[in-house]
Amino acid sequence: MKPKTLLLAVLLPLLAAIACRPSGTERAIRQQLLDFPESRAQDFYKSFCQDNLGPEHLIPDPAAAARYLREELRTYQEDLDSARYDVPGLLYYPVGDQGNYVRVDLSVILDGLVGEEAFLDAFVRSANEGQKVPEEEWAKKWQGVAQMLRKGHANIPELDKDLVTLDSLMADGHYIMRHSDAFRDAYHPHYRIIAADIFSTELKPLIDRN
Repeated sequence: MKPKTLLLAVLLPLLAAIACRPSGTERAIRQQLLDFPESRAQDFYKSFCQDNLGPEHLIPDPAAAARYLREELRTYQEDLDSARYDVPGLLYYPVGDQGNYVRVDLSVILDGLVGEEAFLDAFVRSANEGQKVPEEEWAKKWQGVAQMLRKGHANIPELDKDLVTLDSLMADGHYIMRHSDAFRDAYHPHYRIIAADIFSTELKPLIDRN
């Protein structure tokens, strides 16, 4: 076999394999469907948006954030005590496909894995880092995600209708969305967004040691 022919015989299968390998965005979509099969379009939007824009707001008043956290912890504990639902199997999970932020379930505080003050401090610092990309750049990123959803995941309930609604809201300057009712009913989310570097060095060791 001639050298050029041999080289092509080696490279063509490799190139074909690379071409068929899902992108990071597609892998993130598939992982979310595995972990949260009741996800709707706005839940994918929220995950990728959190990865790109970070927590929804800066926190100039940590005391107010602490009061809100304690109130949510109280209602979360009441719901657990009344057996309305259980603590989720996943205590933490990354959002989006860039690895900028991690959702951390508040049960890590209720179960004593992470102290309330340490958790709040990590959250406040994460929120006050500011968004990772400008909103205009995020809007372009989302269109790519939406295209992948339309192309490969058309079986998601009400996908087209929800994507049109999201486009309309973004056109009006609304970038922060809540979870879908289907997601909230299925998973009862109680979490905060923590920057990945803060999470990995400060919170993850505490959670994983138990």
